[in-house]
Amino acid sequence: MPYKPLFVFVALLLVCAPLSAQQQDVWSWAHRTEIRANYRWSKEERIVRPFPPGAALETPDPGSHLELNVADLQLDLGYGEWLAARAKVHVEAKHRRNPTSTDRQIDADELWVRFGRKPEFLARPDGTSFFVQAGKFPKMERQPVRLLESYGLAATSFNRFEDVQLLVGGTIGRNFYWRAQAASGNPLFMRDPNALAGDNGTPEQILRGETPEFGSGFPILYNAETEDLFFDTKNMQIGEALGYRWQRNDESAGFDLIVFHYERDLADTVELFGTEYGGDLDLLVVTGAEVAQNIDRGLPITDDRKKQEYGARVYGEWGNASVIAQMTWQKVAGLEREGWELEAGYNFPAKFGPIESIQPAVRVSNLDNHFFGHPQFPATSVRWDWRKWDAGVRVGMTRGFDVTLEYATHAAFSPAGQVPVDMTEVLGTVRWRM
Repeated sequence: MPYKPLFVFVALLLVCAPLSAQQQDVWSWAHRTEIRANYRWSKEERIVRPFPPGAALETPDPGSHLELNVADLQLDLGYGEWLAARAKVHVEAKHRRNPTSTDRQIDADELWVRFGRKPEFLARPDGTSFFVQAGKFPKMERQPVRLLESYGLAATSFNRFEDVQLLVGGTIGRNFYWRAQAASGNPLFMRDPNALAGDNGTPEQILRGETPEFGSGFPILYNAETEDLFFDTKNMQIGEALGYRWQRNDESAGFDLIVFHYERDLADTVELFGTEYGGDLDLLVVTGAEVAQNIDRGLPITDDRKKQEYGARVYGEWGNASVIAQMTWQKVAGLEREGWELEAGYNFPAKFGPIESIQPAVRVSNLDNHFFGHPQFPATSVRWDWRKWDAGVRVGMTRGFDVTLEYATHAAFSPAGQVPVDMTEVLGTVRWRM
């Protein structure tokens, strides 16, 4: 029977809540609320496309905007180190809407239960350990600490969104660890690499001929968020990983290195909330009137239905400095590409009135596509090679507030040379954690 994480989590709450009052020394209960508001300025750009008639790639919602980005509620339940469960639900989430602006405005980011000890980040257990975790939660190689509110090209393409999965793993001694995964698999779709995903195939656009709320963006292929909270075995993904973590005894320096691999078969189509376009193979094949004319405007896919990813991520700390580097190679139905990014920051303690810390950070990320296909493929930007630069500063304040200011710029390249498109974006974020 498919695993149902929602039912398991609710059952745990019902069973454990009465015991928590009697066993305060063992049972733990915590909650956290987070609210983020944004100022966003995006440079307006538009490129007219020859197919379909009247089509264009254009910046999603350009200009200056003040936005209530997201409100998160996270609930955690634990029993020592041997049992943990989490429910994290968001409202609004304008920058997380996946794959279009018409996505659900209330959704669960995480909903999982875990048995056994799973050391996080640079923490090391006293000895060999083992755990089983099931539900919806982040991919095992996703960076553990975010220095900026924006995302690089590699994170956006491969591991930004959570998956429904069964994960088993453990440590060998204190430093080596391993993971094995069975998952529903994030469906392949496309989105703009800046803050807003863009609108492609919204019901208003396809069914009613209306103009969507946002422009299409200049989309890249990415692993979209899974649409369900229930485990789906139809195109099950298998994953494995090995890791090594080390930390000084005084916790002044350490690093965590993980190498990973995922593989599954692509579905013919995947229904995604908010778009009439199908994910996976359906996205790569252009169908409709052009088929009768014997014109193939799709991407050069092969008969190989495999979706494979492998790569590595390293996270390091040295005093107040943090560095995250990641690299992923992907092959989808014969289409090959790879992405990498490097992010670094330094946290300066400060005492200026309500200001407690100042953390500047920089990131460079890259995405290379080793395929081309028909030049009239509607979302031609998925074939471009990309480079993105991000720079910003996060100011930590009292009472759970912080303010992040950041600037992003891109360079895109087609076989004809650099694409004349300016995707500059400025993002200011006020976050309140309670």
